[in-house]
Amino acid sequence: MTQPSPPEVPVSPIPTPSPEREPGAIARLTRGLRGLPAAPRWWGPGCGGMAGWLLNLPAGAPPSVDLTPRFHALLARVRDGEPVLPVEAWRHQYVLVRGMLGDELPGYLLDNVQRLERRGLDVREAPVDTEGLLLDNVAVLREALLDAAHFGRSVVLVGHSKGGVECTAVLALYPELRRVVRAVVTLQAPYGGSPIAHDLSTTPEMRRLIDFAFPLLFHGVSRSVEELSYTKRMEFIRRHPYPTDIPTVALATSRLSRLSSLYALQRYLDERYQYASDGMVTALDAEVPGAGMVRLSDMDHAEAALRAFPGFSRYHPGDLTEVMVALALEPR
Repeated sequence: MTQPSPPEVPVSPIPTPSPEREPGAIARLTRGLRGLPAAPRWWGPGCGGMAGWLLNLPAGAPPSVDLTPRFHALLARVRDGEPVLPVEAWRHQYVLVRGMLGDELPGYLLDNVQRLERRGLDVREAPVDTEGLLLDNVAVLREALLDAAHFGRSVVLVGHSKGGVECTAVLALYPELRRVVRAVVTLQAPYGGSPIAHDLSTTPEMRRLIDFAFPLLFHGVSRSVEELSYTKRMEFIRRHPYPTDIPTVALATSRLSRLSSLYALQRYLDERYQYASDGMVTALDAEVPGAGMVRLSDMDHAEAALRAFPGFSRYHPGDLTEVMVALALEPR
């Protein structure tokens, strides 16, 4: 008897493999990051203990004068609409100098300039490269002072942040121009150096970042950041001290508030170094030897040059500038 053959089991056709899809950009990035070795500690020695090094200058350095109470008295008058500028204010030209990235920030120094113009003063902004090198910008300021001298004008220099450093540098490098300058106003200038600039320029990984980002994003020179480090500022000031015979007022500020746009940087400097800062400059490093000092503990680094949202700042850039100019022109 013939045995029945087993039923045939249908065999599914072997599927043809589809071509492998190329991983997307995010997948490639993730795969690359997973293959990297563990990152070493990258933050380096930092700048602990460097803030306020100017306070250790040799004996005989001119002492500063605290003008903070006078500042608050004049500020109250300005807010009430009272005039505070002396009569001589209208005899001078006012040259305002922007700080780092000032060309990139909409509205930067706008209120400062407009307030002085509304008072009928002769105002101009120096055409410095805000991401450029110190000596290049000093050359621009020198030309502005020589131009004023040619027309028999006296000048009040007003510089914010890096711009304040350049205002002092032009007079340290060219002492013959002191005769042209009636007064100097520095607003939050890293005269002694900036801890943020120092850490950025001395940490290898961060230095590579600014070496890449500054030319690409801002058409700037990354060495302009290094020039504001403690090391470079110590070197410059010891070789070119600022003259003591020019009426100078300086604003030194600090703030540690979540309402500040620079809170992350303020907290970094506070937690790592216990530095009281405005987010970019410590209060100690904004002091200029021999200057009249205004010291505020409730202002961040942006508030002197940019108007903040209502409720986020206690100061208006225009009020601040008018009062600081009035202080610079007062006899002492």
